[in-house]
Amino acid sequence: MERKLRLAVIGTSDIAVKLVTASRKCESVEIAAVYSRTAEKGNEFANTFGIPDVFTDLEELAKASDIDAVYVASPNLYHFEQSVLMMQHGKHVLCEKPIATSADAFSQMLDIAKGNGVVLTEATRFFHAPGLKKLRELMPEIGTVRRASLLFNQYSSKYEALKAGEIPNTFNKDLAGGALMDLGVYCIELMVALFGEPHEIVSSALFVHSGADGQGAVIAKYDGLLAELSYSKISQASVPSLIQGEEGSLLFTKASIIDKIDVVKRNGETEQIVCYTDENDMFYELQAFADMIETPQKADEFNNYTMLAQRVMDEIKRQTMPD
Repeated sequence: MERKLRLAVIGTSDIAVKLVTASRKCESVEIAAVYSRTAEKGNEFANTFGIPDVFTDLEELAKASDIDAVYVASPNLYHFEQSVLMMQHGKHVLCEKPIATSADAFSQMLDIAKGNGVVLTEATRFFHAPGLKKLRELMPEIGTVRRASLLFNQYSSKYEALKAGEIPNTFNKDLAGGALMDLGVYCIELMVALFGEPHEIVSSALFVHSGADGQGAVIAKYDGLLAELSYSKISQASVPSLIQGEEGSLLFTKASIIDKIDVVKRNGETEQIVCYTDENDMFYELQAFADMIETPQKADEFNNYTMLAQRVMDEIKRQTMPD
């Protein structure tokens, strides 16, 4: 790439902060602008991180000739319309999870990306960080895989506000909030990246008073393998995710982070593999996004995982969500 990719950030949430911080380690990307609904928040964010331009109008951002791409980190419900707007004006899009609310919506987004000659992909960190590759390399060491338990149970920082009567975005069903969309997506995308699309799933969920799902559980069936998924925004778990084989197990912190893997053999041998040590692993996805723009077909593999995950989530919602 002759010059840095000029990226605008849509949103000023914690995940946007993390991406901007990670961009400082990515030589291919420059954060050139931030969008916020209010000038006050936008200017505060820009001043904090030394971002040169602030937008409060999405149409103006979409038409900005000096912006090459956008990172969409708005509430889940807005991912589709904001990504489409940007792509229709020739912007490449890296969109936070979940990129869409259904497989059909994601299919439409891919068609729009193709029609406008731009790259669209989901901001799924572990797709690009070294942990997933190392996990795949280690799986033959534990023999035939029979069970996977993929967990992301994290007590939400917004749960106290919910219990106090507020409805934060992450628990707002009208903004596509809830445990499946915010946390379960990690478990599902890791599952399909490792094993493909399951033959059958059985799922259940518990709902909070806002109408969003607070936690959920899924059993997914493959040939000779069961995958158990557990995700929650209303409880905290300290147990690791694991993959169990006939000759041993692989343990790692949770479905969203594969920074260290413990190999536990059936004969009692153990080994810990460190995949990376940086707490902020988002620079891997940023570099991958820049590479995709240079070579668009690189996005195909990861968009396929996203499509499979969207189809699984569609079925989970069909089974668990009220009409």
